[in-house]
Amino acid sequence: MVALGQYRHVAQILAGVDKKPMPTRSEAAAAAIERLTVPAGQDAWHRDGWVFQTISWIAALRSEVGVVARAPHAIPAHKGFDGMQLRLDTKGKSVTAIVIFEDKATDSPRATVREDVWGGVKALERGERMPELIQETTTILEAQQRHFPDLEVDEAIETILWDEVRHYRVSISTSDTHAKDKARKRLFRGFDLVAPGDPKRRRADTMHFDDLRSWMNTFCAQARAELKAWGDDV
Repeated sequence: MVALGQYRHVAQILAGVDKKPMPTRSEAAAAAIERLTVPAGQDAWHRDGWVFQTISWIAALRSEVGVVARAPHAIPAHKGFDGMQLRLDTKGKSVTAIVIFEDKATDSPRATVREDVWGGVKALERGERMPELIQETTTILEAQQRHFPDLEVDEAIETILWDEVRHYRVSISTSDTHAKDKARKRLFRGFDLVAPGDPKRRRADTMHFDDLRSWMNTFCAQARAELKAWGDDV
């Protein structure tokens, strides 16, 4: 459904809203199949990274209620934040936290965390991507004003300038090398140094794969088969 662009339908299902499937067209199914296919001669990491980000988005919606989430990326290799959520107060009037996702599908989890993820977090802590962060947050808030009419967008934007309001959710693929709790803990060593302060600012998740590429190939093949059957019935 996300590959078809119907992420709202997925979000409604996860929220427990009983919704009938959205109508689609055969052209949309064909485009989704293409999105889940690695072009000849190209690297599969772009597709696999997008699939992993989508799984992370679904997991985030399942694990926390009462948040406003940005739509998942529509295309693989999209630049920008991997994902984002806004936590609101109980009255829906102000933002209490902005959760920035770092989602990485990789065969080298510790090196990726140390060299890529921590670098991205440190850049955000230094305020280097503040204009981009403000723009993304503004877009999310404006889209939600119908649901939260008392929300003060300008005041909410001001709150993200405070370091402690920025939270981080790191999700990374792992294999047998990080199957045990101690190994997973070592994987995220240094998180408290790059994002200091309240532990609530930091969340780390892993998704285990015996063989990441093989799993992605099988999963995407199954998804393409479902989409083809759906497209043939339209």
